[in-house]
Amino acid sequence: MTDTPRILVIGYCYPPTASPEAFVSAKLMRNIPDCKIDVLTLEDGLVSDFFDDEMGEYAADINGEVIKVSPSPLTKYLCRVPRLPLRPDRWLLANSSVHQRAKQLMPRKYDLLITRSQYHSAHLVGLRLKKSNPALPWIACFSDPWSESDHQPFIPFISHLSQKHEEKVMELADRLIFPTTGLLEHMTKGHNAAVKKSYVVPHCIDYNLYPREAHPATSLKDESQYVWRIFGSFYGNRQPDVLFEALSKISIPSNKNLSVEVFGSHHEKYDNFDAFNQEHTDRKIRYAGQISHKKALSLMQVSDLLIVIDSTNMKESFYLPSKIIDYFGSGAHVLSICREGTVSAITRERGHLVASIDSVTAICVEMEKALSMRHPRCRQQCISSDFSASTVGQTFRKIITDAIKR
Repeated sequence: MTDTPRILVIGYCYPPTASPEAFVSAKLMRNIPDCKIDVLTLEDGLVSDFFDDEMGEYAADINGEVIKVSPSPLTKYLCRVPRLPLRPDRWLLANSSVHQRAKQLMPRKYDLLITRSQYHSAHLVGLRLKKSNPALPWIACFSDPWSESDHQPFIPFISHLSQKHEEKVMELADRLIFPTTGLLEHMTKGHNAAVKKSYVVPHCIDYNLYPREAHPATSLKDESQYVWRIFGSFYGNRQPDVLFEALSKISIPSNKNLSVEVFGSHHEKYDNFDAFNQEHTDRKIRYAGQISHKKALSLMQVSDLLIVIDSTNMKESFYLPSKIIDYFGSGAHVLSICREGTVSAITRERGHLVASIDSVTAICVEMEKALSMRHPRCRQQCISSDFSASTVGQTFRKIITDAIKR
């Protein structure tokens, strides 16, 4: 190995594919110092119909190459079928094509293999490569739980087989990376061998992606108008009902108006917005569609409040939605609607608002507090070294060195 290790990263979400995992991966790959990194991913348009060309350019600007795999037409068709009864996910069908391409890349003599999920199927390609190249160090990175996820129903035999695959990945990977301590504990289950090789590396903020260095002068804002924004999609346990119920009940100061804008993939409940808007004169909700990541970051900076909903069936949540990290980087006020756990803790640590997702009354109380907090913080106040891309990149670089020298 030279002083600049050569690394192969396999992950099924990478820009210009637009997804939270794609953006998380790109920010990390861009900010790991002193490495030559090749990213092996799926062709554009397979994982998501929405493209983000700006983030595609950002993600391609790594010290290496982005290599895209095009599976067979039948595989591509099946991978687009929603709720296909496969575990860990339907992208399992693309693994053969990705593994074949990865084998063709092996003569480049990589010093390290990294696999990233979502989607977990990518780790199974890593597992095959590890078995055929046992001396190649392997880091497996997980953004969400694999088995025992409260977002995926159990499928007899298939889920059991997937869990066995997960256990093998956890056993053979040389290092395991999780964004939160809670997820680490959930997936390692206290097994000493797994815990010893596990690290917590959070999602990161690349402040260079925010287009403004400071917020517009507050004197230029319409003081009678509040603008709250919600970014991200609702699915599984994460539903918008409790949010909309609270918005219908809060008291808004006289002569003030509230505009709520929702961004992300469409949800059937958004069809109720017209009825909601007809019932209220001082508050309106608008579905604003999907927008580019940099545009979203720009709008975050000029919002009076940013709302995140973290829903789970568990008593405590170990999820770390990447959008909340983006929210912190914007400097705007944040309201986290969640159960106790990672999101509530980091939100309170930064002086923002938290409300229990199980209590509409509690949500209303925090929303009404937000109506008295008009002006965002100054730019310097929102910069956090904990989540900065340079800090997280340096942390990951140390793990790389440790894995290669094992």
